[in-house]
Amino acid sequence: MDNLVNETAYLNFIAQAILMYGCLALFICGIIGSTPVFLLFSFAGSLTTFLTGLLPQLVAQFSGTDPLATYLILCKLRWFIGIGSATVALHCLGLAALNQYLLTSRDIGRHSWITRRRAVLMSLFVIIFFLGLISPNLVYYTHTKNSINMTQCVIINPTAAIYNTYNGLVIYSLLPIIILSTFSLLTWWNLRNKMVRRAEMERSLTRLVFAQITMVLLASTGYVIRRMYQLYSTNIPDDAFQVAQNNVFNSVFTLIGFIIHTFSFFTYFFSSDTFRQKILSLFFKRKRQIQPTTNPIRNTT
Repeated sequence: MDNLVNETAYLNFIAQAILMYGCLALFICGIIGSTPVFLLFSFAGSLTTFLTGLLPQLVAQFSGTDPLATYLILCKLRWFIGIGSATVALHCLGLAALNQYLLTSRDIGRHSWITRRRAVLMSLFVIIFFLGLISPNLVYYTHTKNSINMTQCVIINPTAAIYNTYNGLVIYSLLPIIILSTFSLLTWWNLRNKMVRRAEMERSLTRLVFAQITMVLLASTGYVIRRMYQLYSTNIPDDAFQVAQNNVFNSVFTLIGFIIHTFSFFTYFFSSDTFRQKILSLFFKRKRQIQPTTNPIRNTT
């Protein structure tokens, strides 16, 4: 009995340490990456996910009070805004990949297909459509007590839990991977078949494509495994030891799910020369001074 109690306490300590130091590391990296990204007014979805997802975890670990378990409105908003912004961010990467494919197409008419107006309309459609699919989270996420009398922010309706899991599997995992992979590889193929090939551009795009796909795959896999495990363990009676095991499992895959939203900036910075130059120009702009030109006047006598 004592061994079981000790193992339970040890697992809870591991889960707390993973979340505390893992979230802190991701938070610091996210802050470093978010500053120049904010200056460029991009990656807004990832930044929102980063703040709504990691910040409550940090507050809970360092203060000992989980705001999601204390305030029901925060519980609902975290699983609506957090998941919604993360989903929108992933699909905006897909829209960016579509735009790159059109810009590298041999058909000149496709180069100007996505105008500013169309880009805004497509972005609004993505936001409204996917937030609509995630809106049931505002209704079905609620507070409940687990077997060790701890308040949790979960879905207790079985039908809503199944919908939430498989909805996330499709819109947060399968669709982003398929869309991003397809258009990224088509863009890479367009560059390879151009009349004038640029080796440096191909290498840069190849690095960016595989980095994006890897990060999306990691984030999606972490999310799906965590959600499927939660769905599987919902109807299984658990004791303190089982709860501790669940905490370790959820801690690891929670951090994996936040990788793409924390390291998006670093992926673009180290993979794309254009993006890197744009960022560096924000901080290291050289002042261009116009030097007056003087023409020597020869005295003629």
